[in-house]
Amino acid sequence: MSHARQPTKPGLLKRLFATVQQASPSEPAPALVAGPAGEPGATKSRLGHRPVLHEMLARQILDAHLRNRHQLLDRAPSDFRTFNAEETRLLVLAMAAAAHADGGLDAAERDRIGSRLRTSSLEEEERSRLERMIEEPQCLEELVRRVDTPRMAARFYAVSLATVDKNAPINRSYLRYLAQRLGLPADLVVRLNRQMGLRL
Repeated sequence: MSHARQPTKPGLLKRLFATVQQASPSEPAPALVAGPAGEPGATKSRLGHRPVLHEMLARQILDAHLRNRHQLLDRAPSDFRTFNAEETRLLVLAMAAAAHADGGLDAAERDRIGSRLRTSSLEEEERSRLERMIEEPQCLEELVRRVDTPRMAARFYAVSLATVDKNAPINRSYLRYLAQRLGLPADLVVRLNRQMGLRL
């Protein structure tokens, strides 16, 4: 009893290169040019338009990425004169949380927070209230939940970095944790650290 032969499905290579097989016979093949001097017989294919366009597109995407990343870095991320009232309150409390991370608020940390608070646009009553609040440890998790933009995350980290003694191991550990908790990109953290004279 004879069986009808089932049509053979095209192989993987045949499917992959189907477009090549279907190309017009009049279409010229890629030209080959001689390789560099000193390498007899070396050849390379002349690039068409598509690889060039891919390269241009990749470069544009990279440039846009770098511009967006650069915008996350304020020229002076710990300068409170550029912040509104709500941002100032959050960042002052961020500084307080960083200051208390090693177990207590010392005079140098208090002065750093106070000097930036005095440059803010807050009313005197609000400044006095915040000065009282910084004497007590702040809940970092509650503060981090109030960070709603990548720019604010970078500022939160920057002011914390500006508050603490960067040579103390416990403060370095806190900063590493903070950067991770804020979801900051590693290259952004490196740039902020360098701005403040720290290498983690």
